[in-house]
Amino acid sequence: MPAQVSEETVIAAAPDQLWPLVTEAGHFCVWYAFGGATIDLRPGGPMALRWDEHGEFAAVVEAVVPPRSFSFRWLPAPGPLVEITLDVAPSGTRVRVVETGELEDAAQSALAWRNALGLLRDLAARLQLR
Repeated sequence: MPAQVSEETVIAAAPDQLWPLVTEAGHFCVWYAFGGATIDLRPGGPMALRWDEHGEFAAVVEAVVPPRSFSFRWLPAPGPLVEITLDVAPSGTRVRVVETGELEDAAQSALAWRNALGLLRDLAARLQLR
């Protein structure tokens, strides 16, 4: 049965400052795919996200609208869709992740994204983005 999880946080930085953290493999692996990542940032571009304890997972980029949104779909198709949006908020940028589709464990997915967004917030703070 299709499910949807949604997590968000506000980070004290502008969307254009957060954009590289959300879309570049070297940053993506700091806050989400801890074993490494490759991202071909164009619609139809391949992605590979790795975790030492879980292995490698393939995905494909669905849409890219700098510096506002980035989405990808887990493979094999039609896997769950992950949409990451960056919206201006009074105290910075609201970063929202929505994952929709046949999720193996929706509660676990929500927890993983919640933790990842906390790590993204920490990364932005370490880089002193404002």
